[in-house]
Amino acid sequence: MVNKKILGIVAVIAVIIIAVVVVGGGSTVFSSKQVNNTVEAAVTKDCAGTPWFVAQEKGYFKKYGVNFVDKGEIPVAQQSAAFISGEINVYAGHPNSVINLIKSGAKAKAVAVSEAEPTNNDVEKEHMHWLVKSDSPLKTAADFKAFKEQNGRKVKVAIAAQGTCADLETNAWFRKNNITDEYYEFVVLPDPQQEAALQQGSIDIATLHPPFFNKAEHDGGARILFTSTPAFGKAAGTVLIVFSDEYIEKYPDTIRDFLNAFKDGERWANDNREEAGEITAKDIGLPYTSNTHWYSPSGAINDVAKGYIQEWIDAMVIDGQLKEGEITVDQIVTDKFKDTWKTDLPDN
Repeated sequence: MVNKKILGIVAVIAVIIIAVVVVGGGSTVFSSKQVNNTVEAAVTKDCAGTPWFVAQEKGYFKKYGVNFVDKGEIPVAQQSAAFISGEINVYAGHPNSVINLIKSGAKAKAVAVSEAEPTNNDVEKEHMHWLVKSDSPLKTAADFKAFKEQNGRKVKVAIAAQGTCADLETNAWFRKNNITDEYYEFVVLPDPQQEAALQQGSIDIATLHPPFFNKAEHDGGARILFTSTPAFGKAAGTVLIVFSDEYIEKYPDTIRDFLNAFKDGERWANDNREEAGEITAKDIGLPYTSNTHWYSPSGAINDVAKGYIQEWIDAMVIDGQLKEGEITVDQIVTDKFKDTWKTDLPDN
């Protein structure tokens, strides 16, 4: 009888141990919350995917009971339609992308800040790097005029797409340095193709996000001309997390759970950049460790963040993408989820 009781206790303990191992999966072990509503997103296979990959692999979605479903990579040009149709119900983008989303007909609000520009002048954490070949005559803004005179053409600047952070922040740097479009032209080219195009001479400047600037710089043959902080200041890296008005109304608790999970993943990525890069590289199929973005520790859409958003609006007006007064910061953000913001932490 005693032996049977002992065996029973041992069996129960064994089951508990197995359960913990299965739940932990070799990662952080959490006491999981019951799954509520599903959150569906289109995760791109690039640097933007890091928070999603980390939150999934490290168990943060599980911890907060979020049933995260990746709908697969949807081209940037089609994501607005996917969001408006309800194919995806969460969206992350720079303020200009969010504004364009709303202009396309989406009724939506930004609920928290995702990516941010670092304030410690660490160029490895900055949002973008503009690279030239190591032997390029372009060393300062003053060289653009001489380049055209010597080569009989404008400087070719690669950008992933028009109406994105790439051209908006490039334009801002050109304005700061009094360089007009008489001396440069944009060439639309995805980030993964720009390093080869730069080395082949098809473009003169590559405009790259991580992990691609990290790879190009480590491969050799390229150097930094300028980075996103000199181009656009501390607003440069700002990315907002967006939900539709309908989803906000119907599932506020799910959004809170999602934000807690997502931001925990981002803060973990900030603190563990090497491993976050390894996770990203694995999930997007890179043969090298990825560099990653920097994320707002607080996640707060406070006065500082609103100031950054206003800078994006102002730049869009200057670039002719918006009319003066066409949209305000308060039209695209909500503080309904400020209880998830970690206001005791830095914003950048």
